Parts: sequence; C-alpha cells; structure tokens
Amino acid sequence: MSFSTGAEEGPGDARRPALRVGKRRIIDYFRLFRTSFFLGIACLVVTQGFTLIVPKLLNVATDAIVAGALDEALRASGWMIVVALCAAGARVMSRILIFNAGREVEHALRRDLFHHLLGQGPDFYDRMPQGQVMSRMVNDLTQVRLLLGPGLLNVTNTSLVYAVVIPILLYTDWSLTLSALSILPVLIFLGQLFSRRIYPLTVQAQDRLGDLSSKVQENLSGTMTVRAYRQEVAEESRFHELNESYLEVNVALARLRGILFPTMGLMGGVGGVIVLGLAGPRIVQGEMTVGGYVEFSAYFAALTWPTIALGWMISLWQRGRAAMARVNEIFEASPSLDDGESPTPEGPGRLEVKDLSFAYGPDAPKVLENVNFTIEPGEMVVVVGRTGSGKSTLLELLSRLLVAPSKTVFLDGACITTLPLHAVRGKVSFAPQDAFLFSRSLEENVAFGEPEASREQVRQALALASFDTEVDAFPEGLGTVVGERGVTLSGGQRQRTTLARAVLPQRPILILDDTLSAVDTETETKILDSLLAGTRGHTLIMATHRLACAQRADRILVLEEGELVEEGTEQELLAKGGVYARMHRRQRLREALEESRSSDQEGAPA
Repeated sequence: MSFSTGAEEGPGDARRPALRVGKRRIIDYFRLFRTSFFLGIACLVVTQGFTLIVPKLLNVATDAIVAGALDEALRASGWMIVVALCAAGARVMSRILIFNAGREVEHALRRDLFHHLLGQGPDFYDRMPQGQVMSRMVNDLTQVRLLLGPGLLNVTNTSLVYAVVIPILLYTDWSLTLSALSILPVLIFLGQLFSRRIYPLTVQAQDRLGDLSSKVQENLSGTMTVRAYRQEVAEESRFHELNESYLEVNVALARLRGILFPTMGLMGGVGGVIVLGLAGPRIVQGEMTVGGYVEFSAYFAALTWPTIALGWMISLWQRGRAAMARVNEIFEASPSLDDGESPTPEGPGRLEVKDLSFAYGPDAPKVLENVNFTIEPGEMVVVVGRTGSGKSTLLELLSRLLVAPSKTVFLDGACITTLPLHAVRGKVSFAPQDAFLFSRSLEENVAFGEPEASREQVRQALALASFDTEVDAFPEGLGTVVGERGVTLSGGQRQRTTLARAVLPQRPILILDDTLSAVDTETETKILDSLLAGTRGHTLIMATHRLACAQRADRILVLEEGELVEEGTEQELLAKGGVYARMHRRQRLREALEESRSSDQEGAPA
C-alpha cells in the first residue's frame, strides 16, 4: 500500500477507496455512540420547535403594539422570554450531547489507531514517516471530531430549519417565499463549486503538515548529527521549503474560504432584500399587516444563519472527509506480523531453521539465502560475520519481529509464523542493536516487559548486566529518569539497561543483537560471566563483531553475504582455516597493534 502525498482529485484518485471505506468506518463509530448522538438530535428538534414559536409571538406582540393593546403585547413578550429560555436549555443540551459524542468517537478512533500501529511491522514504518503518522494521530483525528461534533450539529440544525421553515413560509405566503428562495439554486451551485476545490487543497494541506512534522521530528532526533556535520543552514533551507509549501496551500485554502463565507452571507442578505422589497408595497396597500411582515421576516431570518454557515459546513465536511481518508490509509494497512492460531507447543525452546531465504521486498536483493541450522535448548550460540552479512536480520526472524517465509523457522517443532505472537514473546526475549529507552525512570525501563517485577528482581537483572553498582551511584538510583531515548546515559549504559530489560523476564531463549558493542572488553567479560551464570539452562543466542564472545560459545555460526558458510566450535573453525579463522587473525592483529600503540604512548617522554 502506498502513502502518496499528492492530492489531486479525479477519477483515478488513489484515496477514493480509503475514502469510501473511511465513510463506512465513521458510520460504525457513530453507531457505538448513537444514543448520545440521537438524544442530541432530539434536543435540536426541541430547540427548533421552541424557536419557531417565537415569530408567531412576535406577530401577536407587534400587531398588539400597533393596535395599542399593551397588555396583550406584554403577555406575548413574556411568553417569548419563556420560550427563548426553553430553547436555550435544549440547545445547550444538544451541544453537550453531540460534542461529547464527537470526542468519544475521537477517543475511540485514536485508541484503535494506536492499537493498529502497534501491530505493524518495520515495513510499514519504512513506507510511512513518523511525522505522517503523528499528523494523522493528532491533526486528522481532530478534524474527524469536528466533523462529527460541530459539523453534525450544524448539518442537522440546517436540515431541520429548511425542512420546517420553508413549508411554513410557503403556507404563510407562497409567492413571496418562492421569490425570496429564488437564490437557492445559486447557493447549491456555489456550494458544489467550492466543495470540489476545497477537498484536494485540504488533502494537500494535511499532507504538507505531515511532511513538515516528519522533517521536525527527524532533525530533533538527529540534532547532534546535523551540528557535527555543520548542516544547520542546509536543514533550515529544507525546512523553509516545506514550510513555504505548507503556507502556499493554506493561503490558497484561506482564499477560498474567504470568498466562500461572505458569498454565502451575501446570498442570505439578498433574500432579505427581496422580502423587504416585495412586502413593503403590500403593507402600504393593507394586504399585509406589520405583524405579518415581522413574522415572515423572522422565519426567513431563521434561514439566514444556516445559509451563512453552509460555507463553513462545506469546509468542515471536506476537511473531515480528507482527514478520514488519510486515517483510513493506516487502518487499511494489514499488519505484516499476523497473529497465528496454532496451539502453543510444549517444549524447552528448540529452534530450527530450514532453507531460510529472506529479502525485505519482492524486488529487493536477498539478505539471507538457504540458511539451515538447529539450536538445542540450553546452548550458547554466537553469530558472527562482516557488517551487512545478515546477522541482525536472522535474529529478528528468530524473534518473529520480521515475517519469516512459511515453514522455514520452527520453535519446538511448530512453524513460528503460525504461532500466536504472545506465545513466541513468552519464550523469546530480544535485545536489539539499537538500545532504545523510554523517557521514564531506569526501573520502569528495565521492567518494561514485566511491569509487575519487584525492585529486587530489577536489581538482579541490572547485576547480570553489570550495571547495578553504577545505578546505585546515581543520585536518584533506580528512580533516575533517563530522558528521551536515554539521552542522559552513555552508549554503554543504554546497552546494559536494554540487556537488563531482556534478561529480567527469564524466558527460555535470550537473543542479543550485538548488545555489548558499546562497552569495553573488561566490562564485556564481566557481563558474559554474569550472563552465563545467571542464564544457565537457558538458550543464549548472540550476534557480535567481537570474537571474545565466541570463545565461550557452544557453537559459532558464520555468515558471509547472507549464507551460512561455517558452523562449529571455535577450535573446529580455527582448524578449518576458513572465514572465521581469517576474521580471528585480523582481530588479534588489530588488538596487538592497539596494545603496542598504547605501550608506546605510555613510554613516551612527557
């Protein structure tokens, strides 16, 4: 599914399917809160009922004043106050019910959209930037809420007014009514004309806002990189271009709305002028009383605001329509990680890979090809290979974070793609290469996967990651807030926190994707000692570029350009003299050179 940012509307508009499905989705959410909506509409009916009594009372009061019957005029005025208060009460209730129902729909949509986003795989976020997702989650859902709140209220109110007032006017004076309503076809034509132009511009504006949000998010996340390469001016220039594009579309929209609203108001005013022009001579000739004219004008005035608001409603409708189409693009994106329905197999966590080949797309090159191996429960297996050899991809497939081809990865004899996600997550704990932390306390980050874990269990997990002593030295200890993405911690501290998070649940299989790359060799040795002691009996799978880990492994898997080229213990692989042996020699030579350089620096005269 593509997420285009174009917005031209036409027969081939890519958003039309999403728009049609979006309408059905809005109806489904409307049904969830239909009681509040219908009660609000009922209050609107009551409001209009009371409001339409007022012109009759105005007629009585006016004619009474003209005839000098002040008592009758006062009684009519008193009733007008009572009716107006009742109408105001019903109007307030209608707004409370409909506006609150609109917010309930927004809340339900945002909840379901977030749930849907959590089920999406990496391929979805490769196609849709975070800024676009945030724009849809916040701005577009607000537009949907406005459509179902103020939009629905005004559409209902306008429909009621036109449905009731026009028959009353026709009954009162059909010829005067037809003359005054002669502008109605012009209004309908203008509404259609503006509507067709507002929709594509609204889509463009919301897309540009998404692009702008993506650029801001990208630069805030990568601000250190931008500064390090002195790209502030270049990034400001790119932001300026996007900002200008967003401004241009919004100015065009504002221009259209600026023409639309006064035009609708003018049409309403023209109708009032027609009424005055035709009714005036009749009053002079005695064919119509002043009270009759006041009553007719009051009824016609009741049409004026809905007519003026018609322009605003067209704009609101098109914004909500465009917003729902954009939101529905997310809803219609099928999760790549489908939840399987096979029964969870009983077993200690045996992993088997058969003829596994994998690419990140139908036209993308293969990252893994014809990979076969088995990992028995309790084994420590280290995966090594050059950068880009497919180590991370393999571990993510084993963790079911990526979708493996059918019947290629098996957990306790069952194809992993057919198992429920919660069953796989219950057996496999994964620490990714990118040490992501939430802007919460250290304790909350470590216990993220086990919210019910005790503080003692959190400390034990940190001890296994050799991070407990440093945490105790922090002023707030486990309560230290790490900042967004763990910005207050060093790279090694972030990695050890994510390692502790993975270790805490004590699942049968622990998969670490180069989780120790940012720690020094001495700390790495301590962590490995703790891990091997603390996870005895559990399966440990590690991807690493440091071969010191491989010395402790029961088995080493060597990947080369996506293929499993070697497998065995370190002694067996060194004896073969193949890829691993060459990697081992190069790393030993590099370490020797670094030691020699350090010795030279220490022995140099000050």
